This record gives sequence, C-alpha cells and structure tokens, in this order.
Amino acid sequence: MASARCVYCDATLQPNSMYCVECGQLIPQQPTRPPVPSQFATPHRATPVVAPAQAPGAQGGAVAPVPLPRTLPWQQPGSRSDAAAQATPAPATPAAVERIELAFSTGQRVIVSGSAVIGRKPADTALAMGVRAVEVQDDTRSVSRVHLFLDVADGRIHVGDAGSANGARLERAGRIQQLESAGTRVEASVGDTVWLGDLSFEIRPA
Repeated sequence: MASARCVYCDATLQPNSMYCVECGQLIPQQPTRPPVPSQFATPHRATPVVAPAQAPGAQGGAVAPVPLPRTLPWQQPGSRSDAAAQATPAPATPAAVERIELAFSTGQRVIVSGSAVIGRKPADTALAMGVRAVEVQDDTRSVSRVHLFLDVADGRIHVGDAGSANGARLERAGRIQQLESAGTRVEASVGDTVWLGDLSFEIRPA
C-alpha cells in the first residue's frame, strides 16, 4: 500500500497524522481534494490576445462604416452642390410659333399666320383653298404664278413647292435643300431662308 502524501506540499504523511510535518496544513479527511491555498497556488498566466491581421495599407483603429447612399454631406438637401443644381435653370422650351414675318429680298414684308399660297398670281388658287394669297413682286418672272405653299399651324412652320417652274429651296445655316416639285412639305424654322426662283425671303418672328 502506497504511503499517503500531503495534498499541499506532496510530503509523505505519517500514518493517522492530522497535520503535515512539512507544511503544517490540516490533512483533510474527505476523499476530495480541497482547494489549494493562495500561497501554494501556481500563478495563472493570461492567454495573450492576438489582434487580427490587417490588410496591407490599412490604418489602425476602428473600421469606419460605409456610408449609405444619399448620406454623404454633399448629397444632403441644402448642400452647395444641391443648391447649385437647383440654381441651374432647366433648358427653356422653344415658344410655339403662331405667326411669322416673310422678309423678301425685294424689300417686301408680309405677316403670315395660318396657311398661305405664295406666287406672282396666287389669288385664284388661294381662294379655292380658302387660305391667304401672298403676291410676290417679281419683274424677272422667275417666280411662278403659284409657287409655294406655306403653313403656320400647331406652333410649327411647313413649306412645300406648289409645282413651280424654277423650283423652291430651303436654306439653313448655309446648307440648301431642294424641295420636291409638288411634293411633301418640309418643316422650316425661324431664321431659315426660302428661295423662289431668283428671289428669296427670310422667316422672321413676328
């Protein structure tokens, strides 16, 4: 039978001893091992906490939260960028055209609203169509009796060749478009020039 040993200092105990002759501690009678007194306890070593590795180039400290959409300072109502956006006016919609002035190269000036027939002698055709007749003063006779149809309606301008002998042309920004003889009418704008044979007129606001 093995000799009993002190649970505190591990010294060999004398049979039936109540105290250890080495450390003087009371020998427990219960089979369980009592707690070790503080002077004999092994100091507890704290497990070091290893910080997680940071990505290269990352700064120390707490990670800044990612801002949510529309939460940045310059995206808030009342910010400078917001005020600048509000201060920028929206593109103005061109005003609808209701009437125009035809400024002829001969010096003649005519105000037109609605539909009209333009030529040297357009009265009969205009009467039959129920529109206005615009008689052009042309001594060279390059302008036909019924030369051009013109419409100002729904805020837009359209012109079309009426089957003239010398043709009609639309000039815009230096580019000239030949109109089809008695063909489809094309859209014109204020500032365009329309040629009737050797004569022309500029479309102006009225």
